[in-house]
Amino acid sequence: MQYKRNPLRSERACSLARHLMMLVNDALATYSVQWMERTLDDSAIRRISLSEGFLCADACVIILENIFQGMVVYPKVIESRIGQELPFMETENVLMEIVKSCGADR
Repeated sequence: MQYKRNPLRSERACSLARHLMMLVNDALATYSVQWMERTLDDSAIRRISLSEGFLCADACVIILENIFQGMVVYPKVIESRIGQELPFMETENVLMEIVKSCGADR
């Protein structure tokens, strides 16, 4: 992917973030069948998912810190790119006004 400046670390951070989001599913699956009872499967999920989640979040932050170190922002380039996309950004508002004026609804 030629457009990426730092694909290895960016993709690693993305993968860790995706894993972190999926850890929530373990807890939800456990609590969906427990009916407010604390059993051994609850204990195992707490020990595994909580520690793994904190370690994963910490690793993700360290990687992102490394990626953003020395980052340079070019306001003129941003302004130019936004200017190029502005007509397309306004299209939704124009279409919504047309639909409202015609009185159409879904």
